[in-house]
Amino acid sequence: MNIRNWHWVSSAICLAGMLLFAATGITLNHAEKIPSEPVVKEWALVVPDDIRATVFANQGFTPAFRDWYQASTGQSLPSRMSVEWSEYELYVAMPGPGVDRWFSIDAETGDFFMERANRGMVAYFNDLHKGRNTPFSWSLFMDVFSVACIVFSITGFLLLKRYAKGRKSTWPLIALGIVLPVLFILPAHANAATTLEIKLPRLAVAEYHPPYVAVWIADENRQRVKDIALWYDTDLKNNEGEKWLKDLRTWWRKGGRRLSFPIDGVSGATRRPGTELLDITNALASLAPGTYQLNVEAARELGGREVVQVEFSIPFTGTQNLKVQGTSEISFVALNTETDK
Repeated sequence: MNIRNWHWVSSAICLAGMLLFAATGITLNHAEKIPSEPVVKEWALVVPDDIRATVFANQGFTPAFRDWYQASTGQSLPSRMSVEWSEYELYVAMPGPGVDRWFSIDAETGDFFMERANRGMVAYFNDLHKGRNTPFSWSLFMDVFSVACIVFSITGFLLLKRYAKGRKSTWPLIALGIVLPVLFILPAHANAATTLEIKLPRLAVAEYHPPYVAVWIADENRQRVKDIALWYDTDLKNNEGEKWLKDLRTWWRKGGRRLSFPIDGVSGATRRPGTELLDITNALASLAPGTYQLNVEAARELGGREVVQVEFSIPFTGTQNLKVQGTSEISFVALNTETDK
């Protein structure tokens, strides 16, 4: 097979994939500007005592539980799950592309609660782009697609080289294709790959309500300069959830009381126990050089309140992993940055 045949065969193989990845590259780059209202469905059930007992005794899902689960929820247990066991509770995360699904079982009472949030088609294709929570078959496709793209690019270059004598613009355009990505990526180095990690603890209490959480950045004078996230009961009727935001006392005093809710790109639903990852690269890009403080405040109904603070400076130098442990309502807060500068 000659170069031209390799080129058109590889282009045929990767055509659909290139269109998909190009389109989702745009949606990912402007994700914060694309509105999306997750469709949430909840199940509140009770696992029969005999089934619950065998599940916790064996720390595994028995055929009886799988049958009960499918009959009760109309869904089957996936092969890939993240399972957390404790003496108080079982927690299972079953995320998929564009979908967040989890359930918990109380070890003593058998109370079963499951939530499934469908974030829509844009989120689905964005997750395919990232290979996030996708099956092995999709991972295999991405490998084949990548190889096809490499073959397509190399054979295209060889064809350009073959016919370069008759086209004077060939080499300048190739050079431009190499230089342009380098020029565009250089200014981003100072804020590259900045992620915020927040872990909410799983507490052994009789009545648990997910905490309200505010995340904001303050300057060296402790003045609030940017809100990053605000998680509260956004789905309550008549905006009832907003009346409890004042329980986030520090954030409320720093200026939260003067805001109008919901805040675009900031407000979101409460999170269950576990780790949340936030990409705050764009949020930090607008900050001037200086010393800042990242604040995470959590307040829980029938619980306590806690504020965890992480000091950092802009511009970042090298790779940094700043982590501060919490004591009650927050397990830890970590600010991770990777930069060549």
